[in-house]
Amino acid sequence: MHRIHIFLLLVTLTSVCIAQTSTNANTSGTYINPLTGAGGANISFGANYSKSLFGLNIIEYGRGQANSGNSDIEGSIYLFKSWNNLSRIWFEDKIFDLESVNYNLRHQRFEIRLKNDSILIVNPATAQVKQVLINNRVLKPYYNKELSRDTFFEVLWNSDEYSLLSNYKLRINPGAQDPMTKTYTSSKKYSQTSNYYIKKNNEEQMTSIKLKKSEILKLIDDSNLDDVKRFVKKRNLKYNRIPDVKDILTYYNSIKN
Repeated sequence: MHRIHIFLLLVTLTSVCIAQTSTNANTSGTYINPLTGAGGANISFGANYSKSLFGLNIIEYGRGQANSGNSDIEGSIYLFKSWNNLSRIWFEDKIFDLESVNYNLRHQRFEIRLKNDSILIVNPATAQVKQVLINNRVLKPYYNKELSRDTFFEVLWNSDEYSLLSNYKLRINPGAQDPMTKTYTSSKKYSQTSNYYIKKNNEEQMTSIKLKKSEILKLIDDSNLDDVKRFVKKRNLKYNRIPDVKDILTYYNSIKN
C-alpha cells in the first residue's frame, strides 16, 4: 500500500511539475537547468536532490544498486550496460542535459540514478518526453500496439521519407535443470531482443521488417536496385547487420532520383 501511495503521488506531482516548468520555456527548445532555472550548465545530482527533481517524488529501489530485476536471474533489465551515460532529454519544449540515465526494459521507462543511488522514475504515463539522446543514440516515443501506449524506439536511420526503428524487449533465458534433483545447473539470464520496423513519415503505423536481403531490397526503387547491389558487393556489406544496413540506406538515399 505504501508503494501504491508513492506511485499515485508521483503521478500527481508530475502534472504539477509540467505546469510549473513550462513558464520558463520558449519555443526554440532552450536548455534549462531545472535545479537553478538557469541555462548552459549540465545537471549534476547530489544528495540534496534525493527527495525530488522537477517536482517528482522518487521511488527508491534501495541504496547501493539499481533495480536489476529478479535476484534469481542473472543480468540486467536495463538497455545500457552502464549508468555513466551523458544524456539529453527533450521534455515538452525544453531540453535537459542529465547524467546517469538508463532505460528500464522490464517497465519500458527511463530512470535516473542519483549520487546516493536512489532511482528516479520518469513516469511514462505522464511525462511529455519527445526525444532522448543517450551516447549518441536517439530514442523517440511511438505507439506500441502490444502495450496500448507509447514506448520508446531507437531511431537507427531516417530520411525525408521514412525511419528505420528498433524496439527492445527483455527476455529470460530459462537456464538448465538437473532432471533428477531439479536444481539449476546453469542460471536463468536476462537478455535483450530487438524487433525492427519501417515507419513512413506521413503515416502513423509502422511495418515490421526482418534484417535480411529480400526485405531490405524492398526499400530500394527498381531503378536503383542494381547500383545498390553493386555497392553492397563492393563493400562486402551484410543485410543482417545494422551498421551495414545503415550504410546501404544512406548510399541509396544519396543516389535516388
